[in-house]
Amino acid sequence: MFHVKYGGLRMRKFMAAIFMVSTVFFLSLPIASAEVPVPDDIYKWVQSSPRANYYFNMAQMCFEVDKDGMIDQNILLVPTVKTYDPLQVKDVQDKRRWKDLDMTGYDDFAGVAEYLRIDLGKKIITETEITDLDSTGTSLETRTLSRSWELAKLSEKNLDRIFYEAIIDYAAKHKDELVKRTKGTVKPEDKADVKGKKNHKSRSSKDN
Repeated sequence: MFHVKYGGLRMRKFMAAIFMVSTVFFLSLPIASAEVPVPDDIYKWVQSSPRANYYFNMAQMCFEVDKDGMIDQNILLVPTVKTYDPLQVKDVQDKRRWKDLDMTGYDDFAGVAEYLRIDLGKKIITETEITDLDSTGTSLETRTLSRSWELAKLSEKNLDRIFYEAIIDYAAKHKDELVKRTKGTVKPEDKADVKGKKNHKSRSSKDN
């Protein structure tokens, strides 16, 4: 009897140890998370934090057009996407439940699309619209906003500032491309500025 009990006790300890090891192993596995599709020929990845991946849409970025149909090269319009990790997803879901908001489709919530208006002269970023997305990129809910930030007032290490600066830098390097994409008329003063720069480059080449 003693040996049976001892064997049973030893077996129970062994099974408990196996259970603990299995549990630790399971908890240590990376958590799979559905992500919004962001093809790299359309979206440019900028950075990733522990909670989100930051992208902006290169294919739809353009300048603003005023009421007269003239292109305002000081105002940049750009769609962006942030895909979230499971903890950020859960945080958004929990907040919606707490506010008693509609949860339809939010079991597959994966990130957001944010639409930015950037004043390149004043370095002011305005978020005009935000859309919650599921893992297929389908819109769950869209909210119209008007939240603004001054770039200079954000910390240099602030992830949003780093993101905005990357967008501005890309726009500066692809200005001609953005002008061609924008459905409007180039202002006479901007045409003169472009012509002056071309002439300056031509003279510099001859001098060299």
